[in-house]
Amino acid sequence: MQTRHFKLFFSFILVGMLCTCCTKKEHRRILVIHSYEEGYAGYPEFNNLIERAFQKRGIESDLRIVYLDCENHQSHREIAKIKGILDSAATWKPEIILVNEDQATYSLLKSNHRLARETPIVFGGVNYPDWNLIGQYPNVTGFHDKIDFKANIDMARNILKSNIDFFTIIDSTFIDMKLRADFSEQIKNEKITELHEYKFKERRDLVEKGYTIFTAVHVRLKNKSNDASLIWLLRNLYKHCYLQFKRDFTTANISNMASCLSLTTINEGFSFGEKLLGGYFTPLSTQVEEEVEAAVRLLRGEAPENIPVSESAKKYLVDWKIMQQINMPLTQIPPQYTVINMPFSVKYRTLWIIIITVSVLSFVSLITWLVFLYKREQNRKKRVLHALASEKEALALAIKGSNTYAWKYEGKTFSFEKAFWEKVNIEIQDVEIDNLINFIHPDHKELFIANWKRLPEAQEETSQVLCDFNGKGYQWWEFRYTTTTYSTGKFRTAGLLINIHAFKKREQELEEARELAEKAELKESFLANMSHEIRTPLNAIVGFSTILASDEELLADERREFIQTINQNNELLLKLINDILDLSRLESGQMSFIIEKCRVKELIEGIYLTQQMLIPSQLEFRKEAKAGIPLEVDVDKNRLVQVVTNFVGNACKFTKEGSITIGYDYHPETEEAAIYVEDTGVGIDPAEQKIIFSRFYKHNEFAKGSGLGLSICQSIVERLNGRIELWSEKGKGSRFTIMLPCKAIL
Repeated sequence: MQTRHFKLFFSFILVGMLCTCCTKKEHRRILVIHSYEEGYAGYPEFNNLIERAFQKRGIESDLRIVYLDCENHQSHREIAKIKGILDSAATWKPEIILVNEDQATYSLLKSNHRLARETPIVFGGVNYPDWNLIGQYPNVTGFHDKIDFKANIDMARNILKSNIDFFTIIDSTFIDMKLRADFSEQIKNEKITELHEYKFKERRDLVEKGYTIFTAVHVRLKNKSNDASLIWLLRNLYKHCYLQFKRDFTTANISNMASCLSLTTINEGFSFGEKLLGGYFTPLSTQVEEEVEAAVRLLRGEAPENIPVSESAKKYLVDWKIMQQINMPLTQIPPQYTVINMPFSVKYRTLWIIIITVSVLSFVSLITWLVFLYKREQNRKKRVLHALASEKEALALAIKGSNTYAWKYEGKTFSFEKAFWEKVNIEIQDVEIDNLINFIHPDHKELFIANWKRLPEAQEETSQVLCDFNGKGYQWWEFRYTTTTYSTGKFRTAGLLINIHAFKKREQELEEARELAEKAELKESFLANMSHEIRTPLNAIVGFSTILASDEELLADERREFIQTINQNNELLLKLINDILDLSRLESGQMSFIIEKCRVKELIEGIYLTQQMLIPSQLEFRKEAKAGIPLEVDVDKNRLVQVVTNFVGNACKFTKEGSITIGYDYHPETEEAAIYVEDTGVGIDPAEQKIIFSRFYKHNEFAKGSGLGLSICQSIVERLNGRIELWSEKGKGSRFTIMLPCKAIL
């Protein structure tokens, strides 16, 4: 049952992988516009989140990212810059625009650019949307990141567990005025002061009335009366909290300079190198997911009016890394807050302890097991070494007095055991390859050098060479060896050197005895076959001659028939004697060959003209020339004609109907001429093809002929540095081909 469930689960996984691999990805052009400078530490992660969010939804995004750098421009210059960005992007034709934060969103919509009106737009991270301006664009939707000041004030109180004062950096820009108005609206029923700078007496009176002091510090205003306010606050921050309302060049890194608790109402700067402990706001990952989800819906055809502008989801977030910097214990953080960047060992402490415990136990078990294996291996090695020592003693006794010696090659020299040098009566020495070659017989030096060059990859090799180690004559020695290659690239060859001279001598004697026996057997077989082949025509000649001499009453037709039979047997006997003489001269090397250049085409045409008058009338005699270029061979022309004529004669003998073809071809890959005779006769059985060139073999024992023709043909062709190839199929015909080295005449 479990096996079946496992197979089913594996099948689902495999199908899912195949579907994932085969799913066709959408390719989309996406323009992303950020408000701040490119160097802002949060943007690399922001951009990666955007790309991954599209990939998760099956879209391969071609992202083009631009940065407005709003702090370096006035509003009219921001609009001019956004127009330049849109002009440049128009040629690329983005399919959707993602715009982030208030400044970039305002500038994009105020530009009134054609691309901004024709391309779907999704905004995110906008704290104070300009609803009138957004209403002028039916192609725009997005997410309103409304700041919750009261929630962040309560969060600071919950963390510090006391009533504290707050301060923030705020000036008189458009965003600052929006922030002030929103803050006033949210605290109008709370005992929290407005965003002002308060003198000492005012502060004391308000505190006595139970108010939480919220000081606003102006940085952009050049007012001498408050030039030192920020410095004073940063250095005198007992029971204070810095709450970030916005991010621009006036607020960047303020949290790093402040020695008090720092929270943020927006996600900018959080978890990216600025000492912001946390806050209640929309996480960057949530902002990206919301934007990309809306963008995908628009890219896949949904109308913008079906995706109304909505408020982004928020969370209470605390950064573990900042907690560590300010030495804040985890117990001080309320459990309903989400702590990010928390190490696994802290977040899942119990599980971490279990993992560490299991790891330690596993490590100890592994060490114990390894020690056990080591001791067991040591004991095994001791037993093996003891067995090797015993085997060595036995081996030494076995080879003592024999002609087998150990040797090795390592580095640049050959080392032979002491017994070898004592055997050849030479002083013990290490021999370099050049010196060892001097011991080798001249006929075997080339073989020995070739084997030496292949030593690095040698595996159970054997080499037999004649060597003279002590100047007393050459003897046969056998090198048996194998090579071990080390990880460093070096190698070591070890083997045995065996004196096999006596064995080789006996082997030579046996070979000579075998050759004598074969010659005697061949001679006996040859004489037996000759006796049979000569006796047959002689009997016919003697018999019919006796009839002609003794019977005077023979009719004239009978007499002529007997005389014709006698003549035929005379010719057969003469051919047999000539074949025997040719075979004898070939084997003894007395047959003369006059080698000359011969053009294959002229040779074939000459044979064709001669033979076409002799071919039986019921057969078609053809001539072919498949080679497109003239060919020239070095042969004895008469002997070659003899071979081809024999092939034609055999073809006539075994072809009752059809055709006989004589021709030639050229094989450029081997530079050989192929002269062939092909028939449509009875064909030759595969088993018979193997012995057809043997002496006295005949396809039909009762047919005329000596059975020496093909054997003689083979010997002639071999003397001409060629070979005979045979193709035949029973009932379809045969093809005899003479392959000869040739030269193409260009």
